[in-house]
Parts: sequence; structure tokens; C-alpha cells
Amino acid sequence: MPRLRPLLVALSLGACATAPPYAPGEPWSVAALELCPGVHVSNAPAATDYRGVIAYAPFAAIRGISVARAPVASCISSAYGPRATSRRVAFHSGLDLYTGAPRDVVAGAGGKIAFAGDQRGYGLTLMIDHGRGVATRYAHLSDLAPGVRKGATVAAGAVIARTGRSGNATAVHLHYEILIDGRAVDPLKTGD
Repeated sequence: MPRLRPLLVALSLGACATAPPYAPGEPWSVAALELCPGVHVSNAPAATDYRGVIAYAPFAAIRGISVARAPVASCISSAYGPRATSRRVAFHSGLDLYTGAPRDVVAGAGGKIAFAGDQRGYGLTLMIDHGRGVATRYAHLSDLAPGVRKGATVAAGAVIARTGRSGNATAVHLHYEILIDGRAVDPLKTGD
């Protein structure tokens, strides 16, 4: 049996960016998050030899609100923190969750749409205010779900948009931020 494990893990990693790790309509069943295969993630979180994020928990409890850490079936192509590119090192304020092709994005928690539109660098962007100073930002989207507009209320897990490559994006992905009192925090480490 030990000889089969690397093969099974390799097969699941190969599907990371092309197939969701859960059945459609069940976004909250994601129990694992991986670094994208074949990509060097300069600011990667601690991961296993098979690229699984160590101690990943799907939700963060922030000021009594349960917030999803990764609201789309994806793999991590860039994490929160200093990020090295071929030209420079810059601070990256969220998670880049690569999907390969446009894929449904769900609301990380219930709340009210505070912003829906184009934002410099981010392209088509949504921001949801969850109350208590907690918000989430979803950027580089290709389109919004019907009825998603500024002022609308959304439930946790509701489809709000699709991933894309609008703004300063080079691949189809979601740039996702969790903000506390207007300041971005690490989605993988934040929580009460």
C-alpha cells in the first residue's frame, strides 16, 4: 500500500486547478487546500511534500463570524505576504486562488455588498461587509451572479461571481482578501 500513496496524491494534485475537490453545490465541504502543482509560490504557506497546506482549516472565526478562507474550488498560486517576482519583491495582500477556467465563487460569509464594480488593478471586484468590522474582497472576476449589486444582501455560501482575469491578472483566478477594520489580514492564519 505505501507504493500507491504517492500515485494517488499525484493524481489529486494534477487535478487541483481543473476539477473541484467537491461536488457542485457543496462548497463548504472543502477540507483541504493545496499549492498549485508546477508553480513556484514564493510566499507559500507551510505545506507537505505533496503540496497540501499544513493545518488548513476551511473557516476562520473572526469576531464571532465564520468566514471561509478559500471561497472557490482552487489551488494557491500566491499567498499573503511578501511575493518575489522576476522584477521585484512586493507585498501581496490576499490569496490568489487559481482555477484555470472561470469557476463559481461563493460568499465567504453572509453580509451586504459594499462595492461591486471595477477597481484599479483589481478589475471587476466585489466587497462584502459582514458586520463587526469584518469584510471580504473578491477581485479579477469575469462576471457577477444575477442580483449581485451594491446594497444587496447575500447569504454565506451563495454564488456571487465567477473567477476571471480582469485588471492586472495574468491567469484566471480569484484574488481573495479578508479585511478587519479595513486592513487586510492573512486568510490562512487569521481567526479568534
